[in-house]
Amino acid sequence: MRKGERRKEQILDIAQHLFCEQGYDRTSLDELLSALSLSKGGFYHHFISKEHLLIEICRKKAQETAQRANQAVNLCSGSWAEKFNALFDAYGLMDAQDADFMGLMMTIPDSIVRDRLKKELSAQMLPLLQDIVLSGASAGEFATPYPEGTAELILQLGVSFSDTISAALCGAEETLNTAKILSDLELYRYAIEQVLGAPYGSIVLYELRPMTESLQRIFDKRQKRSPGGQK
Repeated sequence: MRKGERRKEQILDIAQHLFCEQGYDRTSLDELLSALSLSKGGFYHHFISKEHLLIEICRKKAQETAQRANQAVNLCSGSWAEKFNALFDAYGLMDAQDADFMGLMMTIPDSIVRDRLKKELSAQMLPLLQDIVLSGASAGEFATPYPEGTAELILQLGVSFSDTISAALCGAEETLNTAKILSDLELYRYAIEQVLGAPYGSIVLYELRPMTESLQRIFDKRQKRSPGGQK
């Protein structure tokens, strides 16, 4: 890797850490430059704006997630439903790093930027998900009459569901209604089974305890950043 590429990767990594810890809107460009020991000229050599930096962070994370999901699916020797579950397990909120990044995405104040980030993640995952759906349908494990469009529909449902979670995490309530979020997630899981034509209970999107802990982690960080909260 060339020196310039290494420097760019360093900027992405440090910026992602600061954005996740403090919030994108609360991390100024000057603060970021100070943490990087970088001049504005050096920053603009790699990125045209703070927003562009955020998009690049998302693109890098999306690529890493897609690689991890590909590896998880390839290592899974079970049914196509199990491969589907392996993909979503690799894509989900099952560890602190993923929770922090998803929390960053869900709490970005600019809806246009947030939508671009979600599209980037979806675009990275679509080819792998399409392969699973088409292969599962061909093997007779999925009974969907529309296998070509099913993967994209599942991702669109996921984007809609992420908006529901975002609203819950960014609301004015002092406590997180985890039960409501998990109920909505169960509806999403059920909808996926119906769209796929998969046997009931074969699609498992999350483990209850890790998901609950991840949601609470995101919410607590958001509360600390809110007016009157601890920084």
